[in-house]
Amino acid sequence: MKNVIIYTRVSTDEQAEKGFSLGHQEESLRRYCELKGYNVVSHFQDDFSAKTFDRPEWKNLEKFVKNNKNVDLILFTKWDRFSRNANQAHLVIRQMSNNGIEVNSMEQPLDLSNPDNKVMLAMYLILPEVENDKISLRTIDGMRRAMKEGCFLNRIPYGFDRARIDKKATLTRNSDALIVEKAFKEVVKGIEPVETIRKRLKNDYGCKLGKQQFYNMLKNVVYKGYILIKEYKKEEEQMVIGIHKPIVSEQLFDKVQEVLTGRKRNAKLPSVDNEEFPLRKNIVCPVCGKQITGSKSKGNGGYYFYYHCSSKCKVRYRRDEVHFVIKDMLSQIAINPNLKNLFKAVLEDYINSNNKEDMIRLNKLEIELKTIESMIEKAEDKLVNDEFTKQQFDNAVNRYNARKKECENSILDLMTKKDESKKYVNKSLDLICNLENVFNRLSGEAQASFLRVIYPENLVIENGSFRTNSENKVIELLTRKQRDSESMEMKKATPKNGFSNLAPPLGLEPRTL
Repeated sequence: MKNVIIYTRVSTDEQAEKGFSLGHQEESLRRYCELKGYNVVSHFQDDFSAKTFDRPEWKNLEKFVKNNKNVDLILFTKWDRFSRNANQAHLVIRQMSNNGIEVNSMEQPLDLSNPDNKVMLAMYLILPEVENDKISLRTIDGMRRAMKEGCFLNRIPYGFDRARIDKKATLTRNSDALIVEKAFKEVVKGIEPVETIRKRLKNDYGCKLGKQQFYNMLKNVVYKGYILIKEYKKEEEQMVIGIHKPIVSEQLFDKVQEVLTGRKRNAKLPSVDNEEFPLRKNIVCPVCGKQITGSKSKGNGGYYFYYHCSSKCKVRYRRDEVHFVIKDMLSQIAINPNLKNLFKAVLEDYINSNNKEDMIRLNKLEIELKTIESMIEKAEDKLVNDEFTKQQFDNAVNRYNARKKECENSILDLMTKKDESKKYVNKSLDLICNLENVFNRLSGEAQASFLRVIYPENLVIENGSFRTNSENKVIELLTRKQRDSESMEMKKATPKNGFSNLAPPLGLEPRTL
């Protein structure tokens, strides 16, 4: 009596096809073994593709064979249930044969001891492989065709769920979309490293993305409403507008790319600095003038953190004491109220003056946009009237659309600037008046960057306080204490008109210089 292992397999896309169900395969195989008088010692069933033998249950079958030397036959319904890869199938058959185990099909039995039957075996194995290749090509072509129509068929990005619009596969926002939107808005500021922003979003909002996943998200065009179609055969890589709604605007997405590529001046990529000692690059040793570093040492009470000099001068300060002195120094920076109000008035006048120039620029751009749209319509008419070839039409329209997009982006920039400029004046001045609070809300490398804005040169600890050669000119001006500025009477600021206030006003009488 032969000891038999029966093997059944069906891939996910075959489960609905008649005759392929796992239950039907098992029932047929057991009935066959009963008629033949075979002893079924085990049954393994897979729901994986037969492109390779890297299938969970097939791996278990191989382990079973190694541990049970009494197996005589591995039986399945058809050869395409066994494999759709001729090269790998021949290798497995040879390995099993060397161990005295026959591999055979119930519906397509072959006596593999007869060399002539190897021709039939090759046919049984190669035909499923060819069909599999055809299905793969049809699938790829169908997916690319759907993607060109704006469908999304890849792995679901963070912040989206799968959806269908008119039976087309696409995406819809979920609750995590708010985290994505906030991430883009924080990164575009270019103030903090990307990794610092990710950690804050993880702690405050539960962002589940790792470091590299977060960085990849910021570069994924799907968030601005596009679908990226990879290069394939002779087709170049291309982007098409998706049918899903974007999470961020195209303008915001493009500005974030400027930050990530370093084209924006204050851009910062993920930092590898030790956040336990964020002020290392801001402090120098008062003895030798070298850069202060930081380290921790273990004692009876746990770990102790110190800023210290790396040379032999042995200068060392407790980390908490250094941070306390910094915060105390920032808390003593008081803004003169009269200068604050004057500075606010000057900024508002400057913004109002620039807004007039922006409105003139905005009107010109809107006129140019209408002209471009008219030129596109004329090009379409020329194509219809055979005055343009298809190539000439495509070249002209591509050129017009490129300029049209530039105009639209410029208009959007001006509109955003018009709406947001004034509200940042009060907010910025409030921040300057509360430097200590701003410093406390920052973490890690962001604290060092913030301190460098106020004190561009290195700080030196001396007698329990800091000294430096220079500070931010704006901060120095607004915090300067002078008697005349303290008693200064506020007057309405004169709108900026390009003329000096020192020049005498025009009058009826002759002027003298």
